[in-house]
Amino acid sequence: MFKKLVIISAAVLGSTFAVGSLQAEPQVVESQPDRAANSPSRGLSPTGPDPAFVENLMLQVRDLQQQLAEQRGLVEELNYQIQRMQQEQKERYVDLDQRILSLQQQLDTEVSAPAASGNNSSQGVSEGAVSDEVALTEYNAARELIRTRDFPGAISALQAFTRDHPGNELTPNAWYWLGEVHLVSREVSQAQTAFETVVEDFPDNAKVPDSLYKLGVISQQQNQAQQATAFFQRVIGEFPGSQSAKLAQARLNSN
Repeated sequence: MFKKLVIISAAVLGSTFAVGSLQAEPQVVESQPDRAANSPSRGLSPTGPDPAFVENLMLQVRDLQQQLAEQRGLVEELNYQIQRMQQEQKERYVDLDQRILSLQQQLDTEVSAPAASGNNSSQGVSEGAVSDEVALTEYNAARELIRTRDFPGAISALQAFTRDHPGNELTPNAWYWLGEVHLVSREVSQAQTAFETVVEDFPDNAKVPDSLYKLGVISQQQNQAQQATAFFQRVIGEFPGSQSAKLAQARLNSN
């Protein structure tokens, strides 16, 4: 009897296990690609783009646009500065050519219209009357350097002449041309000193009105209007018939 119950129980348990096994659903394991495909993209919600992500992108675009505008402004400013520098350089060349031309014309005038020297303000210096042939040779050599536009060489030669021949009849002329060459070379302070030397040390020389006029021009270029006017009026008052007086009057009229 006991054995029969055991057999029946075993049979019942076996059938229950089999039915349970048939009814259980197998577990599905999702692969990595499937999970990646099913998961939401970065910055995207299941229904569309993330507003915060879009706003961040817009801010970055605005920053880039602002940087681009700043770079364009910088380029335009640099282009303007380059054009301005080129124009200023061109004007300097034109001004330099005009000064050199004026310098050469003055040299030609000195040669074609010599006068007797030294102590009479209405007369120029006659190179033919100079007894010191060495001084005359040195003076002409310095003047030739001006003609050939060797301005550093001319400055050295004229400085040597004024040092070696302080009492020569041509010394005031040498000081004047030294001032002119310094002025052409944009060495304003040295030019001013040379012209002042003519006016102060050789007050009766024919180069005084020209030197006074040049001092007025230098003062005008340095925005010293009152001082420039004083020089121009002095030229007009003391040397009314000179070419320098006419030039000084034209300067005053243009102000």
